[in-house]
Amino acid sequence: MDLDLFGWTGQWLIRNRQFQLDMQRVPCRVSTGEYAPIIECADIGLVRRWGACCFEINGSPLLCWLPERNPLVLKVEAQPTHTRGKGFDFRECPLLKAVVRIGMGEHYILFSDGVRHLQLAISGVDLFAGPLTLHCTLCGLAEFEIKSVLLRRLSSLYRDRRFLRRLYPVERRAQRWTAMLRSWDGMEAGATQRDIAAVLFGQKAATKDWDAGYRTRVQRLVRGARKMVEGGYLKLLAKDGGGEGNGTGWSGDD
Repeated sequence: MDLDLFGWTGQWLIRNRQFQLDMQRVPCRVSTGEYAPIIECADIGLVRRWGACCFEINGSPLLCWLPERNPLVLKVEAQPTHTRGKGFDFRECPLLKAVVRIGMGEHYILFSDGVRHLQLAISGVDLFAGPLTLHCTLCGLAEFEIKSVLLRRLSSLYRDRRFLRRLYPVERRAQRWTAMLRSWDGMEAGATQRDIAAVLFGQKAATKDWDAGYRTRVQRLVRGARKMVEGGYLKLLAKDGGGEGNGTGWSGDD
């Protein structure tokens, strides 16, 4: 229920079968870095198709997004600094999960505590060479609204050593999205709609009350989940997605 929008979007995308197949074909090399795993993906073609790549860290899937697809990726430029106390040192930053290199372009840094996420796209010097000054360009009102939240998340992570809950408001549709995910996973595992109703709403919903509304309810959950898995997740990243506010300046709906 505390999963952030970055995490919710990934939950839908990783259930897309074509995405799963394409990710198996992306030649990525994983190595153990001094501060975090290093993932290198030389072929950017399939990554650009989806706007993201997926890999496994400690048994759990983790997504890395391209900033042109996901506005939740904070794009910055880095320069070394020699002024004590003025730089941002990634060697000391908590919750660092991975460093991803896609093609010959930017480096992507992923932070996560399992339910909250922060991803940076960084160009410039060696990320772990020492303290760095980070430069972020804001262009237009939309970027001011979105990136100001992301910058606050980054600074609070560095200062407080954790993600602050007040900077990650709970998605108002999290309960419904959870039911949709469970319905989809059940259907993919071979469960019937009555099976899904029994798990989500109790055995009575799958028997006596099946025709009193629960049949339609389960069908709507499955239909909504299919829509999200097949591309509806992109609306969650759209500034004018048409749903409830999510605390970061854009909206989404199922």
